[in-house]
Amino acid sequence: MDSKKSNDTLSREELLIKLQLEQWIVDVQKKAELEQRLQKAFENSKSHVSSLSQM
Repeated sequence: MDSKKSNDTLSREELLIKLQLEQWIVDVQKKAELEQRLQKAFENSKSHVSSLSQM
C-alpha cells in the first residue's frame, strides 16, 4: 500500500515538474519573440533616423 502511495506522489511531482517546464518553455518563447520584435523596431528606428539625417 505504501509503495503505491509513493508512486502516486512521484507521478504528481513529475506532472508538476512537467507543467512547470512547459510553462517555462512558453515564457522563453514569448521572451524570444518580444526580443525579436524589439530588435526589428530598433533596426527600423535606426534606418528611419538615418534617412531623416540624410535629408
